[in-house]
Amino acid sequence: MKRTVLFSLFCAVFLFGAASAGFALDTLNVGLPGDAKSLDPHQSVDNMSFSVIKHFYEALVTVDGKTRELVPVLAEKYEILDEKTYKFYLKKGVKFHNGDEMTADDVVFSFKRLMSPGSLYAKSRGAYIDQDGYEVVDKYTVIVRTKAPFAGFLESMKHPYAYILSKRACEEAGEEYFRNPVGTGPFKFKSWVKGETIALERFDDYHGQKANFKELNFVVLPDDSSRVIALETGKVDMVYGVPANDVERLNSSKTVRAVEAPGLILMHLFVNTQKKPFDDPKVRWAVEYAVNKEAYAQVVYEGRCAPAIGPIMPASTFVPEKARPYPYDPAKARELLKEAGYPDGFTAELWIANFPDRLSGATVLQSMLAEVGIKVNVTVYEAGVFDSLGKSKDYDMAIRTVGMQTSRDAGMYWHMMFHSSSIGGYNWCQLNDPEIDRLIDSANMEMNADKRKATLEAIWDRLDELHPDITLAIPHELHGARRDLLGVEELPDGRQNYLGNLTVKE
Repeated sequence: MKRTVLFSLFCAVFLFGAASAGFALDTLNVGLPGDAKSLDPHQSVDNMSFSVIKHFYEALVTVDGKTRELVPVLAEKYEILDEKTYKFYLKKGVKFHNGDEMTADDVVFSFKRLMSPGSLYAKSRGAYIDQDGYEVVDKYTVIVRTKAPFAGFLESMKHPYAYILSKRACEEAGEEYFRNPVGTGPFKFKSWVKGETIALERFDDYHGQKANFKELNFVVLPDDSSRVIALETGKVDMVYGVPANDVERLNSSKTVRAVEAPGLILMHLFVNTQKKPFDDPKVRWAVEYAVNKEAYAQVVYEGRCAPAIGPIMPASTFVPEKARPYPYDPAKARELLKEAGYPDGFTAELWIANFPDRLSGATVLQSMLAEVGIKVNVTVYEAGVFDSLGKSKDYDMAIRTVGMQTSRDAGMYWHMMFHSSSIGGYNWCQLNDPEIDRLIDSANMEMNADKRKATLEAIWDRLDELHPDITLAIPHELHGARRDLLGVEELPDGRQNYLGNLTVKE
């Protein structure tokens, strides 16, 4: 099999965007709900890090957030030589921020680094790539092989794991590279004051459309009220994470507004399937029936969310036709607990990060689960600490989000959450089921669309049976912006958007 794809200028417009009518800002200040954890894409798993590094790294190809079409970035074209072999023809003259030209050597280095023991993706996405399957044909041509057929390999490059790094910059910086990132993107790194500001500046040697402003500052504003006040007083031009109860007030303002978009983050209640009593599927189903999702949505998000339909979301490229919200049935929950040997219920620990919606959500869950006899004690962690707790096996339950900003593929999404190789990463339910592993591996290697769909259906059915998590809601994305900032309504990727095309109207 050999298939060649030459990207057109038409596709490129989708990626870099047509210039908006309006005037450019000299500086855009954006308020974030939290700080980045790392500016190294192989050491980043959190939304805030991804929001920032999207501006100074790029991949060979990506998926446009609006059209879901594959579009070019650093590769002008590619050839699929067979089910495991991809040949990329690189764009010539692309400069890294340190002045070096990007070549095939940088591509090979980046993928090998992805697969190294120090990478957080070595056992997940890196596990699909052939460690010895690289071939530098010439300075601008490189071959990459996967270990087996990898459905969606090209589409997976929307994720930061596939960003291309400067070989020289990484080797010179060593372990300090996360503080000195060097990419090919439209902005380059300027400074980082932990807990305060990450400053970027426009890269004037960028190979594509130049950014509409000279400087981009990400301002860390964890407190919701402080973040909204910073927007209203003009200290920032835009914010991510507007609280639902501030939307109407912002929209009544003459200077700022709230922008609501479909959510790309699914709120999960993960239960530890390796720890009693949650090692029994009947107990997990009891928790499912005990949660009133409609009430949860109203109390926590004021209804500004989509209903959870199981461990996937509507933005996915695959959603089973049978997917429906699970019913609220506390009587059924009590019956299942009795069958499992807990007629009087039990006490369980719930771990959460210190975000407002997690705090209010935990309170709601405490009340609902208490009605069926499950007493819940809540432990709150600082967000940065909480992210690392998935390596622990001490918790009973945890509220955590898993998003589709970087991928819409169900197979890769489920690999991240439910494959045994992801324990210690995003597999917070500690699920270790050989059948799930086999099905997920099969789906992600199946190149035939119909056969892959059938396998994804089988994964859905098996997950439904095991029920390793309870999905709570899909919160809408709520951004805030000054009223004259154009383009905010067009942002397609949750909180991981490229912001260089925003402008201010005349």
